[in-house]
Amino acid sequence: MKHHQDQFEKANERKRLRRERDARRDMLGAGRFDALVKELAAVIRLAFEAGATASLFGLEGPLRAGIRADLCRQGWRWIGADDMAREILAEAFRRVNAVRPSWEEGQQEWAIHAGTLIERTRCVRCHKPLPEGHFKFCSNTCGASHHQRMATRKWASDETAVRLAINSI
Repeated sequence: MKHHQDQFEKANERKRLRRERDARRDMLGAGRFDALVKELAAVIRLAFEAGATASLFGLEGPLRAGIRADLCRQGWRWIGADDMAREILAEAFRRVNAVRPSWEEGQQEWAIHAGTLIERTRCVRCHKPLPEGHFKFCSNTCGASHHQRMATRKWASDETAVRLAINSI
């Protein structure tokens, strides 16, 4: 019995040392990586099929933060932990055949879903009541201004896009 306990303790010590070494190198072993991906893919699929999330990407933020936090607690540097969390989730999303929506579909203005148009009563840009015969903008001026702002956001650098989004809130 003592022999088995000693072997168990040695195996646990080797596992702890391997994790510490991997953390210093910001790496995961292939087996651990694959096990995490498999488990996360199952969680993502289950949450979506149960209706707990509206899309396969519904848990992306909390899962990434959780993985990153766990890796940091194991001694990983934040940037390495974040990069690894992103890689693990990217592979999990590939395994569940998740396809990201287009840029346009990710915008507030995207109003067509499953072939139905969401009826608007207010201008998308200024929020004034829509005049009769108008379906999105109260005037050509609001429409042109809105489209110019969206084009600027779409083609902006990452830093500029963030600044524009924050300033429009």
